[in-house]
Amino acid sequence: MKKLFVFTLLTVLFFIVGCASHPVVHPGTLKKNEQVWGYSLAAENILPVVWFRKGLDAKTEIGYRVGLPIYGTGVDLSRVVMRREKSWDVMNFSWSYNPNRNIDITYYRFKEKSGGLFSKMKKKKQETPSISWRGTRFMLIPEGITPDKKSSMRLGFLRGGKISEKFGYEIGYYHDFNAMPLSKVFDSKWNVTGEDWQTSSRLDSSYGGRYDDYDPMFPGKGSGAPSEYSRATGFSLQLFYYLGRYKKKS
Repeated sequence: MKKLFVFTLLTVLFFIVGCASHPVVHPGTLKKNEQVWGYSLAAENILPVVWFRKGLDAKTEIGYRVGLPIYGTGVDLSRVVMRREKSWDVMNFSWSYNPNRNIDITYYRFKEKSGGLFSKMKKKKQETPSISWRGTRFMLIPEGITPDKKSSMRLGFLRGGKISEKFGYEIGYYHDFNAMPLSKVFDSKWNVTGEDWQTSSRLDSSYGGRYDDYDPMFPGKGSGAPSEYSRATGFSLQLFYYLGRYKKKS
């Protein structure tokens, strides 16, 4: 009975964990060889991801993510491309391992301001300034869980912020225009699950079969896990916890 429970749990986790993954944002700059770390919780991974970031020089840093048990694991490289007094732009290249393995290219714009979300509730000024960011992301899934030869290319926007010394967040959505019209993102009948799956609006004859092969679920036909063509795969919500500098034990 115990073995059956463990097998069932692992099977469920395989299908619900790791639709896609994205890099963790460290809203600041690192000196050469300086390292910081923390962990993140994401709607797309469910289980925590431990992350590390290391400065390669004054403008470049590399990041590593270790997923539990493995999904969410990845590597990324960031480079500051423009800097102003209290704002800076960063280009990021990322690769993530999950059922829908994805490559991200993201352009971030960071902005620093004094005080934070809870600064008005405190009598003294918050020592750590709050930082907000926006970004444009191109996301590519060369080969998803669907056994076909098509890839999923997505484009979208994100927004995030570091609301205190320890906590941050990021939310975004990246749309696959080949798999669904943008106007149908909030269509609850786009993909009907269960026995009535053939009534899904994506199969409407007015589309002439345009979206028949882009089943949002795998193995499909009303059941399974989110495929690379699913709206859920394009949605991202991350919560960050910053643990500060990472020091190796001697």
